[in-house]
Amino acid sequence: MIAALTVLTVGAPASAESGTVALDTISIGTHNTFRGAASFEPFAGVIGWQEVNEPEDRTKLNNRLGAEYDTFFPAAEPAKAVPISWRVERFQLANSGSILTHGGEAGVTPARYVNWVILELRGTDKRFIVVNTHFISGAWGAHPERQARWNRHYEVLRDKVAEMRQNHPATPIFVVGDFNRHRAMGMPAPIRYVPLVGGGEVPLDHVYAPSNISHTQVHRQPRWGSDHHAYLVYATF
Repeated sequence: MIAALTVLTVGAPASAESGTVALDTISIGTHNTFRGAASFEPFAGVIGWQEVNEPEDRTKLNNRLGAEYDTFFPAAEPAKAVPISWRVERFQLANSGSILTHGGEAGVTPARYVNWVILELRGTDKRFIVVNTHFISGAWGAHPERQARWNRHYEVLRDKVAEMRQNHPATPIFVVGDFNRHRAMGMPAPIRYVPLVGGGEVPLDHVYAPSNISHTQVHRQPRWGSDHHAYLVYATF
C-alpha cells in the first residue's frame, strides 16, 4: 500500500493550510491518445501524453489546449511522441530533458524516449519533476522477443529517476506513461506505484508518486476518443 496516502476529492482546492505551512495541491495526468485520434482534453494541471506521433497531432494538441498550456516537445522527432503539457498560469518551466531508451526498427517499434520537466509553482519556491514515457507494446504478450527492448527501457527510466533523486533530493518526482505491462514496477524510493480508486488490475498506463507526500489514488478518466482511458492523481506538498 502507498504510505502517507490521503484520499482527496476530485476538484480539490489549489491550496490548503496546515498550521503555518501553506500546502499546494497539483494534479498530474497521463493519456495515450491513440496516435493522435483522441481529443486533447485539459483534464489536469500537468499531462504526460503518448502517441503524439505526427506534426498534425502536435498542431491538434496545441490548438485544443490553446494559450492556457505550454508543452515540452524535445528536439528528436520520435521523442516528440511523449510530450508534457502544463498550465502556464500555475506553473513555469525550470528545466527539461529527454533520453533515448532504445533505437527503433522498421515494422517493430520507433525509437523510444523518456522525457521530463522540472516545474515551479508560480509565486512559490516549490518545484516538482514529471517524467513521461511509452514502452514498446507486446513484450509481455504477443511478442515476447521484444522483452529485451522493454527491459532496457525500464533500466534507463529507473536509472534516470535515480539520478534525478540524487540531484534533486527534496523535489517530488512523478512518473507517468504507457508501460504496456499489467504489473506495477519498482522505482527509486520513495517513489511508488499508485493504485486505481477501487483497486482492480494494474492498467497499462501507470502513475508513480512519492510516498512521503500526500496524494490520492489514481482516478480513471474518459477515453475521449482513444483506446486508452486517461488517468489522474492529485498530490499535496
